[in-house]
Amino acid sequence: MSHAPLRCLRKMEVQKNVNRSLGLILIQLLIFMTQEAEPSSAQTPQLTSVKATQTQAIISLRLETGKQVFLDKSLSEPRGQACVNCHRPEYAFADPRSVSTGAVSERMGTRNAPSLLYAALIPSFAYEDFLTPDGEEVYAHEGGLFWDGRARDLFEQVQQPFFNHKEMNLSSESELAHRLRRSSYSHQLKKLVGQRYWGDDGLVTYHAYLCLVEFLRSPVFRPFNSKFDAYRRGDLAILNEQELRGMKVYIEKGKCDDCHPLSATNWDPPLLSDFGFDNLGVPSSGKPDLGLGKHTGNPGELGKFRSPSLRNVGLTAPYMHNGSLKTLKEVVEFYNLRDTPDGRWKTTDFPNTVNRTDLGNLQLSQKETDDLVAFLHCFTDRHLNTNASHESLNIDPEHAKSNHAQSLLFPGWTHRLHRGFAAQKSDN
Repeated sequence: MSHAPLRCLRKMEVQKNVNRSLGLILIQLLIFMTQEAEPSSAQTPQLTSVKATQTQAIISLRLETGKQVFLDKSLSEPRGQACVNCHRPEYAFADPRSVSTGAVSERMGTRNAPSLLYAALIPSFAYEDFLTPDGEEVYAHEGGLFWDGRARDLFEQVQQPFFNHKEMNLSSESELAHRLRRSSYSHQLKKLVGQRYWGDDGLVTYHAYLCLVEFLRSPVFRPFNSKFDAYRRGDLAILNEQELRGMKVYIEKGKCDDCHPLSATNWDPPLLSDFGFDNLGVPSSGKPDLGLGKHTGNPGELGKFRSPSLRNVGLTAPYMHNGSLKTLKEVVEFYNLRDTPDGRWKTTDFPNTVNRTDLGNLQLSQKETDDLVAFLHCFTDRHLNTNASHESLNIDPEHAKSNHAQSLLFPGWTHRLHRGFAAQKSDN
């Protein structure tokens, strides 16, 4: 199937995905209510209130501990590398370098470190079904973390950098657990792990991963306070004439809305991505990167990478999985001119799987290009315009609900496969 019909099918599936998500939420609510219910007890409301307070306290402790893990430069070998080194707040928690340097300075990564903003809302990796207009059922991968979707959800994702020799370079979970026990926040982590399991390396690291996930779910990472969000909430005067023209290009001639829909799909407000996979034919840089095809084993998916959210795209240069496009304007020009005589991008890793339908010759004028770039900057969260460095970690944006209020809505499930989950349930 060609890319254009599949993208259209994804847009047709919006309501189905919303309905499915609502159904799952209702099931989770019913399970939660059933577990909490104490029929024939006059103290049921009080017990439920106590349980909710305890849950909220655990979430708060995890969040604060996760922040400390995120900033901790002792969790690498050699020491000096933390999550924040490659996900810098002043760049929307992305990296301004094409590829990042790891704890061992001579070792360079192979991909551009993406923004962590809204990462907690990316749907879990799935082989999703779509119905064509004539009733045929087709499938496509979508969601997941990392550019190639190899982590099914955020819990799987936060684990890998610790043990990647090009990143934090730890040798084992035992080494990570040892360092966590010696950290300045170990007393917080111990409260979550419990005295009974404090000597168990696997359970110490399990709770550290949960803490990182909780931190990345916090309102700081999902503020929804850009000019575009204000416009959606009814402040129609906030966009100027050029930005409004750019929005029209985005939806129509530029075809950006096909893969980065402005309407809500799996989350409301919209995340500005359908999280599908595509090979855009970006310029080669270094060793060919197999992308999605590496872990699916499908030759037709070689060189395909997950469509990112465009939120804060104005702050996350350079662009594409390998950082090969240096400015936002160059990205738009690439989409517009790639397959024309004016195209200056020649070599790509896997030409046989490149999307030749949806981009490459959009026939945008220079004015339309500039208008579109102006509109893309409207996706920048406004607290990031005025707060840099670690100050951004302490802001609770006005329109973002607490982790506790959103707890049933966050995607992710693989933590339930870890033995730590069973241990935690048995203690409760």
